[in-house]
Amino acid sequence: MKIYKKSMLIEESDNVAVAVEPIQAGECTLVAGEEITANEYIKEGHKIARTDIEKGAEIIKYGVHIGVATQFIKKGDWVHEHNVYDDFEEINREQRAYYRSMAPDAMDYTIHHKYKKEELGLPETIMGYKRADGSFGIRNQVVVISLVQCSNNAAQRISAACNVPATFVDAACGEFPDRFERTRRGFITTGTHPNTFGVVLLSLGCQQTDPEDVAEEIRKTGRPVVNISIQADGGVTKAIQDGIAAVEDLKRQAEAQKREPCPLSGLIIGGYNGGSDWTSGLSANPVVGEAIDMHLSAGGRAVEVCGRGGYPTTAASYEIGMRLMDIGDFFNEDCTRRGGKGLSQVNPTPGNKAGGLTTMTEKNLGSFKTQGHRRILGILDCGDPVPGAGAWGINQAQGANDAYASTTLAMSGCHICLFTTGRGNPIGNACMTTIKITGNPQTATALEDMIDYSAAPMLYGELSLQESGRELYELLLRVANGEETKAEKLGDYSWTTPHGTSYNGDY
Repeated sequence: MKIYKKSMLIEESDNVAVAVEPIQAGECTLVAGEEITANEYIKEGHKIARTDIEKGAEIIKYGVHIGVATQFIKKGDWVHEHNVYDDFEEINREQRAYYRSMAPDAMDYTIHHKYKKEELGLPETIMGYKRADGSFGIRNQVVVISLVQCSNNAAQRISAACNVPATFVDAACGEFPDRFERTRRGFITTGTHPNTFGVVLLSLGCQQTDPEDVAEEIRKTGRPVVNISIQADGGVTKAIQDGIAAVEDLKRQAEAQKREPCPLSGLIIGGYNGGSDWTSGLSANPVVGEAIDMHLSAGGRAVEVCGRGGYPTTAASYEIGMRLMDIGDFFNEDCTRRGGKGLSQVNPTPGNKAGGLTTMTEKNLGSFKTQGHRRILGILDCGDPVPGAGAWGINQAQGANDAYASTTLAMSGCHICLFTTGRGNPIGNACMTTIKITGNPQTATALEDMIDYSAAPMLYGELSLQESGRELYELLLRVANGEETKAEKLGDYSWTTPHGTSYNGDY
């Protein structure tokens, strides 16, 4: 009996398939019932030509144009950057021009939920910690916040001694007003995050940040705040001792608070894709989209970073669609202004390409799968709270960086981030709980200490998309009720407040 190597055809119109396992030269795979012999070695996750492709012809994946053949590609050839031109910038401009030419009422902006709450049998409540400002958290953290670069080391030592998160900053002194306002907002949103019980603010004493200003904003939400200044306290050693005592006192107060029933609909989740590989767009990202669809059906809230913009196809109104387009235009032009090159010249990253992703369009199509079937109700600025039920976007151009994106989601009050990673990333967050999902079976096994959920069974057809999405959502509910994630076990409490310029309506 002839043995065929596994491959995946995403859409019938695709002229490439994806190798699900390595295919040696001369070995065969079946694609839609047709036998294809590999002309050369095809690494898992990489593309094999399903048909002959002429020079200058389109490369089609996900049923969409992802690039152009730079030479004749024979059926069975490896299809990657050596024979594909990434025309992302040209296609992007054409698409934006097309959508801008459309009349405001040319598209249907109706919001349709994929599921009905009743058919999913979801609980009405989760067990959380109620806050004085009306919000609730799923964790009850005491956080040490360094208010200037000069106090980072002391904050780190307090954090290590007390086993609590700490956040650090690379400046907070001598900053221009626009950047400093973002830094200040980062401090305040750390202290007022739903998962934060109370904070210790640690400063040098002569920094640009006014500790009492930050403390007052945090106290307005009912959180306890302790302010410590290294200069006023008599030096680093004394400040560390006092900081440890303050944290331990706040921890005792936090431990005395018990979990209470809180509405599931009030839970805010974010979806993000970092460290992509070939499995991300085929399994992990769609599974996250499915879990988010389920959450929205329960009246929940979901957030995504829209720093690269988007298209009206994901918006709930013409105005929001145009805003997404404007953000994308600004981001793409800013890339060119800063580096003299378009985004496709630096992205996909070397790691993405090693994993089988050839072009920016291909990467984006896979990343967009985390969105599920949601439509964006509005665009928030970095640090704005989520107004209500439904899906929302955040305007943050630095969202392409995993640390910036995670912090951006946390700054808007996300309780949980569903973070997909094909290649693996240990990142967590000082305030927001992070669930790590991969679709790569090797990553799930080799990096087991940082992966919470494997979507590989969906990739290999062992689970349906709905079954895998439900498994992930049930994990999310357990985490919301207190189950510890891998990032929490590792003590990864990253926090990097974005400081770049994002589009606000003016070029």
